[in-house]
Amino acid sequence: MKKVIYVLSLLFLYSCNIEKNESNVKNVNEDQSSNNSNYERNLESAKRFMNLHEVEDLESQVAMLSDDLIHEPPRYGAELQDKQGFINDIVGYQENFENMNFTPTYWLPGSDSLGNLNGSVRVYGVWTATHTPTQKSINLKSYHYWDFNDDGLITQVGDYFDATGMMMSLSEE
Repeated sequence: MKKVIYVLSLLFLYSCNIEKNESNVKNVNEDQSSNNSNYERNLESAKRFMNLHEVEDLESQVAMLSDDLIHEPPRYGAELQDKQGFINDIVGYQENFENMNFTPTYWLPGSDSLGNLNGSVRVYGVWTATHTPTQKSINLKSYHYWDFNDDGLITQVGDYFDATGMMMSLSEE
């Protein structure tokens, strides 16, 4: 009889623990949903930003940037840049490439350092374009991310691709 009571007690405690864990999971998911409530809006903004780059509409791109923007450029050894540094990079691409086209492979929600969804956006994809001075074509795999503020402006952007290798491949022989 003691063994039966002991086993029943363990089962009772185990079942209480399951309920507690399930309620924690539910709360985490609720937190994730509320933190990610702007993802769809931000996703559309990121897609628009890329489309504006393809058509070289710098003015509309700049209007999407917060004044305190931080940019992580793709160049080897590059330091973080402010808004003006990022704008200079955009101008450089638009002046040196034509027929720019970005084909996304995956659009994904971003997260904070703990893995909690936070409304940011990231994408894997391929850039194709023609280098204006040499008329050489590029086909460049890339990864980009965007963080947004409550007003929907871009506060941080990161670009990851082999910028140095790309430029070396375009040098005139």
